[in-house]
Amino acid sequence: MLRDPDFRRFEVLPITGALGAEIRGVDLGAHPDDATFEDVRRALHRYHVLAVREQKLTTEAYHQVARRFGPFSGNPVHGPMPGYDDIVEFIREPDDTGKVIGEEWHMDLAWMAKPPGITMLYGHEVPPVGGDTCFASLEQVYKSLSPGMRRMLASHTAVHSGKGVYEINAAQKRLALRPDARKGDDVEVEHPVICAHPVTGKPYVFISSVLNRFKGMTEAETKPIVDYLMGVAIRPEFTCRVRWQQGTLTMWNNPVVLHTAINDYSGYRRVTYRTTVEGWVPVAAPRELVASQAA
Repeated sequence: MLRDPDFRRFEVLPITGALGAEIRGVDLGAHPDDATFEDVRRALHRYHVLAVREQKLTTEAYHQVARRFGPFSGNPVHGPMPGYDDIVEFIREPDDTGKVIGEEWHMDLAWMAKPPGITMLYGHEVPPVGGDTCFASLEQVYKSLSPGMRRMLASHTAVHSGKGVYEINAAQKRLALRPDARKGDDVEVEHPVICAHPVTGKPYVFISSVLNRFKGMTEAETKPIVDYLMGVAIRPEFTCRVRWQQGTLTMWNNPVVLHTAINDYSGYRRVTYRTTVEGWVPVAAPRELVASQAA
């Protein structure tokens, strides 16, 4: 298996050519030094999805690890675990039926003014098979677009809406929700369609399952374009699949990827803990960058 030679403190093993890597040989709960954490952050910016294997994290240790990556982003939907306002517990029992949470391709909280920059999910109890998570690169989507499509999208602003998010989450009987979670139905936020990553400067297409319309256009006019972009995003060559193991901590650059949970582990229990790290207000990629790459 290929190892990235730029990382010496631990092993970084790419998952696919598009995005994603496994990390082995580091114990994040053992308070490693700042240089080690910065290397993890550097790997995250390079691969956008990391599966950090063989972690043994108590709830407190998980909280401390997450907060070393940055402050909590806030969560207007999910009720937190007792004693930890930044951690949500997801439980799926063996006899549960129906959809799992996050079964559709989506981005976490894209309808926030500042969507989470990093989502972290810890596998506390995972089934012996199934329950994988798939990811799609929005950076790769941008690279695949024609010059004309890039220019057209760069001229648009997208309206992302929280409408319907409460209903989707309320359908999960084991998921606690905030008392005011319904307020999300009334939230709309505007984000550029072609954005630039604040660290790497690389452009990406900011689309999500809650992209309601382009500003100045109707939903009906917008939908075919968004459907096309979502279809491009989930092409196999632009994705990776994380296979869960006990003690895996998976983290991803939330604004530059889509993800989906695979519902194929009926009869098994699954318990995961999620937290998020504060992100950035999406910023439009400089027009001269888009123009130069579209020339």
